[in-house]
Amino acid sequence: MYRILFVHDDVRLCERVTRSLATREPEWEIQSSSREDEAWAQVREWDPTAIVVAARPPALDGVRLLARVRDLRTDTVRIIVGVDADAEHGLRTLRLAHRALPDPFEVSALHEMLKRMLLLSEVVAQPAVRRILAQIGSLPAVPSVYTRLSRRLDDPSASVYELSEMIASDSTLAVQVLRIANSAYFGRHQRVTRLESAAARLGTRLLRSLVLMAEVYGRFPVSPFIAERLESLQEHASLVARIAANLEPNAPWRDDAFTGGLLHDIGKLLLASHLPDVHTSIVRESERTGTEEFMVELQRLGIHHGTLGACMLGMWGLPSVVLDAARSHHAPLLIVPEKLDAVLAVTIADHLAHAAVAPPSVAGARSRTLELLAADPRWMRWCDLAAESINRESEAA
Repeated sequence: MYRILFVHDDVRLCERVTRSLATREPEWEIQSSSREDEAWAQVREWDPTAIVVAARPPALDGVRLLARVRDLRTDTVRIIVGVDADAEHGLRTLRLAHRALPDPFEVSALHEMLKRMLLLSEVVAQPAVRRILAQIGSLPAVPSVYTRLSRRLDDPSASVYELSEMIASDSTLAVQVLRIANSAYFGRHQRVTRLESAAARLGTRLLRSLVLMAEVYGRFPVSPFIAERLESLQEHASLVARIAANLEPNAPWRDDAFTGGLLHDIGKLLLASHLPDVHTSIVRESERTGTEEFMVELQRLGIHHGTLGACMLGMWGLPSVVLDAARSHHAPLLIVPEKLDAVLAVTIADHLAHAAVAPPSVAGARSRTLELLAADPRWMRWCDLAAESINRESEAA
């Protein structure tokens, strides 16, 4: 159960934010306060999982409150609202907070930030994650073109032509983006050869996802052993993205499912590039014993690549649904609900993609989930979709 404390000197805003967050997340406990002394008492007695504080001195000294929270509850997620990053006060605040929001802000933006930060803090709190991160050292920085593209998209005047030119400035990346777009999204009859066409048809959200995938797969340093497997990893990610986005063709979460599918295995690249000997050993044991790689990872590391991928994606600021898709795609299914969402779509698509290319004996650890999926009346349609997606990907190659 997450406990959220919102602190702002605007009483009406406190009421609106509390009501809106409670509607969006019925399982969260949410409290608010308009006074610093009252908020501090709530911190001490209630121990919130996350605190959102307005930086509005002198009526409310959010910086001082954040400093006290940090010293008392080091694991509390701290978000500051309304900071001038160029001022001395703002710089001091940003050292105390995990994230910052402008003031005024949209409650939807606060909700997404809270979801992402809570999920990330939950992942990083795992001892096995901390141990692996210590071995890795610093996580890779956000890829450069993806960063520039994301910043430019904040400007509503940015044109598709301008965005495509930004990608085209790196010819190797441009080729990779078009290759992934044709294998993961378009087919033989829709094949695109120009970035402008791909950008116009994909939209900015999916274009940004393709750029991120292209940079990650093209620029992460990997050993010769892993380099040989890189193409198959990328083909699998593209296949999962296509299947996930089409499980319910008219669903509002299709774009999120597509992005989640593209990036669900990014933790494998993190292991391969930063702990190559460990990853190589895991792959070889998986091949020798017929045990799924993620199961060998769990036995060896205490976590699997999905958790590590979620950690890195969270650090890069990807949406919470993409983090959750990476973290959860190997979670065993207990039921298959009638109404899917993006995270569940990626999980199902990953199982379908593996089952479509591997005999049941190799699927081993997946058999229980596959039996559950096979009992669903949508199973045959999903299998046909997977087969069609494989054929379309082969035609686009």
